Amino acid sequence: MTDGRTSLLRRFRDLAGGAVILVAAWWLLALILANRVLPVPPVVFGRLFDLLPEPLLSHAGASLGRVLRAVGLATGFAVPFGILLGRNRLADSLFSPAAYLMYPVPKIALLPVVFLILGVGEAARVGIVALVLFFQMLFVVRDAVRAVPASYVRILSGMGGKPIHTVRFVVIPAVFPAILTGLRIGTGTALAVLFFAETFFTRYGLGFFIIDSWSKVAYTDMMAGIVSLSVLGILLFTVLDLLESVFVRR
Repeated sequence: MTDGRTSLLRRFRDLAGGAVILVAAWWLLALILANRVLPVPPVVFGRLFDLLPEPLLSHAGASLGRVLRAVGLATGFAVPFGILLGRNRLADSLFSPAAYLMYPVPKIALLPVVFLILGVGEAARVGIVALVLFFQMLFVVRDAVRAVPASYVRILSGMGGKPIHTVRFVVIPAVFPAILTGLRIGTGTALAVLFFAETFFTRYGLGFFIIDSWSKVAYTDMMAGIVSLSVLGILLFTVLDLLESVFVRR
């Protein structure tokens, strides 16, 4: 546990150092360009605090809620399906080729189809993000299941374990790091897709706030929204790191 805390503290330190470098580069670029489209960080951070708690908190809360629902939905489908493909050769041969064909298709291109099927409400925005995360996680989980040593399964079977016990006590603990990896890989893409989805048929969400500020030529508000979206992504990554430090032994 001590090693996990040390690793986590090191990550926070590295993250803080990276943030300082990014803000310094942003400040320098803003001074060089001297354009109101890119205000300097102190102005943006000052405006960000002016926008808190409202309206920015409502927009951030709407985006966070959509991401969390999408994560739950994608995990609920990708993990059992990935385990099935990893454990059953027949299922893998039947479904993996179709999944491979779908994987490289930009999921944001399916947004109009999702709107037509699910309507223009919350279900469509959550659904498109869940779709992105599902494919990111599916193959990671499947490959992790395939990598589970067969000797572990044989030992449990020799002790009288049933297939459900194999999944519970061998497969799931073995693939949990892969699940976190899939979520970490997919989070950035999911936020990008959510940003685009929030520009249609809604008045809440950081994507809406950023585009609305841009259309009103409120560039400081726009940059405050971009910073807020970045913070949201960092928070999600931090939660995944916390889960990894607590549940994954190195």
